[in-house]
Amino acid sequence: MSKPCYRNVIDQLGLLDHLAEFDPVVIGTPPLGIATENSDIDIACSSPNLKAFAALATKRFGQFNSFEILDIKNLNEPAIVVKFNALDWEIELFCQNLPTAKQWGVRHFYIEQRLLALDTKLVDKVKLLKQNGMKTEPAFAQLLALQGDPYEAMLKLETYSDIELIHLISKR
Repeated sequence: MSKPCYRNVIDQLGLLDHLAEFDPVVIGTPPLGIATENSDIDIACSSPNLKAFAALATKRFGQFNSFEILDIKNLNEPAIVVKFNALDWEIELFCQNLPTAKQWGVRHFYIEQRLLALDTKLVDKVKLLKQNGMKTEPAFAQLLALQGDPYEAMLKLETYSDIELIHLISKR
């Protein structure tokens, strides 16, 4: 039996409604069309008060299987990650005291979205690398021969025009 569509899960659980005050943005592999069997549903959120976010998440989603809250300190900005399982999906809510549009995960998502729109052949190539255990950003970085830390290298592509991105893709 296959998983239900991620959009239906988001709607059925009312995730975006419950998280509306935190400027939620659905990111990750399902909306990019590069999900694998192990993919989860990722939603980036923003809050000036991470404890308030954690409290609301506990109230709204604490009854779900494998519910846990992680306090992440090793990123550019502290974060709260809320994980739980529902409707055959692992769901991960990521929250920082940064506007969602400035968070690395959202920024990576938008550049990956652009790259996949510019060359649909990247979909199968990225999926194959992901099925072999590679994370999304390192997969893109490998396919595009980006140097250095893959997460930082992907962010540098934000300033590229579509023509520059097409040129980068075509060199591979």
